[in-house]
Amino acid sequence: MPNLNHYKKKRHLVWREKVLKKAGGLCEECRRYGRLDADGLPVRATVAHHKKPIDEYPELAYAVSNGQALCAMCHNRKHPEKGRKH
Repeated sequence: MPNLNHYKKKRHLVWREKVLKKAGGLCEECRRYGRLDADGLPVRATVAHHKKPIDEYPELAYAVSNGQALCAMCHNRKHPEKGRKH
């Protein structure tokens, strides 16, 4: 797992914004399965997830194509080992 300081670096924050913007600010998994929020609206994405882990694929750390915009719930599903910290 990358150093937690990695997530605060400007390069990561720029990558995160590009991933979220590419998805229109919506959770890609919720959109895929037709899930809506409590108000019946599309679920907003809050996390940029690396599809291929950066500890195994450091060369893809800032590739927007390796990013997936997710809500916290979907991100937790992708990472049960993190104990639902998001």
